[in-house]
Amino acid sequence: MTDRDHKILDAAIAVFARYGVRKATMGDIAEQAGMSRPTLYARYANKDEIMAAAMQLISERVINEVVEAWQSAETISERIDIFLDCAIVRFFDQIKQMPDSGDLMIGSGDGAATHLGAEQGKIDLLAGLFDTRRDALAAHGMTAAELADFFYASASSFKFTARDGKHLESLLATLKSSVMIMLGEG
Repeated sequence: MTDRDHKILDAAIAVFARYGVRKATMGDIAEQAGMSRPTLYARYANKDEIMAAAMQLISERVINEVVEAWQSAETISERIDIFLDCAIVRFFDQIKQMPDSGDLMIGSGDGAATHLGAEQGKIDLLAGLFDTRRDALAAHGMTAAELADFFYASASSFKFTARDGKHLESLLATLKSSVMIMLGEG
């Protein structure tokens, strides 16, 4: 991805957060990026392409941040906390501040399939973490990939269903506690 792509996608993310995906226009994105619409269209054919690339960029940034932070974490528990903070809590706070930003996090129409692809990297990251306790998971009839998928789907849904920060904290703590038991750590 080029510097120009990053500039366009950062502009798109800001515009989508401000107006919502449905209301944002290519003109809004071009203006935010400081370029003409024809220049924007030369790189991205439409808003759906930009949205897909923006979702992928957001996911890559979260994964990179988590991987970097995990280097100083010593336990699975600490790594789960880091993951939840970077991938869930931060976006919950953003959704509460700017409700239309949720459109970018869940996708719409064709973007929903792209969203699932972009999120797979986070699930794979968790699967790698959970795979270190493969034997404990097998005793529960589960694989690391299955637990990672369940954990991420559950935690992600909390961004939209938690009533407030305290409720989110409670939901995530319960989920983490359950997962730690499955991993033989609880």
